[in-house]
Amino acid sequence: MDSKTFISRLSMESGLSPDKATATLEALTGVITDFCKEMDAIAVPGFGTFQPIKNDEKIIVDDSGKRTLMPPSVSIEFKSSIILRKSLGK
Repeated sequence: MDSKTFISRLSMESGLSPDKATATLEALTGVITDFCKEMDAIAVPGFGTFQPIKNDEKIIVDDSGKRTLMPPSVSIEFKSSIILRKSLGK
């Protein structure tokens, strides 16, 4: 599903205009990003948990032997709730 289809579906299901649905989704994304930057997990009851994972810097060696230092980074892991997994299993 692409973002336009998702926004359209969200708009229909929520009764919001497409512009309002887009703004709501962008606000939610911003809140999740802000908390994860602070290394705080976000638990959404009935949906799941967004957990930030800190990846240390590392050195990558390619096939020619060239070494590249990769900076530290933060990635986000999502773990779905049992309720969501059960509803998707139907």
